Amino acid sequence: MKEVKVLIKGEHSKNEEEKLVIGSTVTLIKGNKNIIVDTGSFLDKDKIIEELKKENLTPEEINIVVLTHLHLDHLVNTYLFKNAKVFCKFKGGDYPGQIHYPNKGCLERAEIADGKELMKGVSFLLTPGHTPDMISVVVNTTEGKVVIAGDAFPSKDFLDLNKEPIAMLTDIPEFNKSRKKILEVADYIVPGHGDMFKVN
Repeated sequence: MKEVKVLIKGEHSKNEEEKLVIGSTVTLIKGNKNIIVDTGSFLDKDKIIEELKKENLTPEEINIVVLTHLHLDHLVNTYLFKNAKVFCKFKGGDYPGQIHYPNKGCLERAEIADGKELMKGVSFLLTPGHTPDMISVVVNTTEGKVVIAGDAFPSKDFLDLNKEPIAMLTDIPEFNKSRKKILEVADYIVPGHGDMFKVN
């Protein structure tokens, strides 16, 4: 079975000086391949290397990187993983507001679909709404299914489906549909910003 470890608990808050502190959660999936989902912001580089070391890994030993979407706070440290194949649904510049982040490993949208496996027990889940290119990753573990959701589930605060979401969204109905889709599958959720939590 696969193991899921949150390396960086992403933040989306203001500090004492009212300045925005923003960076995504960075998650490691350990199996017969080592996978990183989202690579965080500028401030996360050294911590990622340090946390990987605790798992007896170096950035060069990561086989796959999945970018849940192409917003800057989720992809800055992708360059660390020099030997990894990078999966994302869109290439940079495919729609307004997208950062252009050229990477020859970034796959065309046709190669990512619901249920398509990265390795046995690890698959994609299409979860648009926050952005059109939003993808999540479903991992089968001994504790149940973990959905690494990126900003399809920005934080634990988005558990209440009756509460109107306040977030940067391109399509609110799609965002709500994706939240439901995740909750139907997940025993645990790793949000875009924050620590993994159990779904009751």
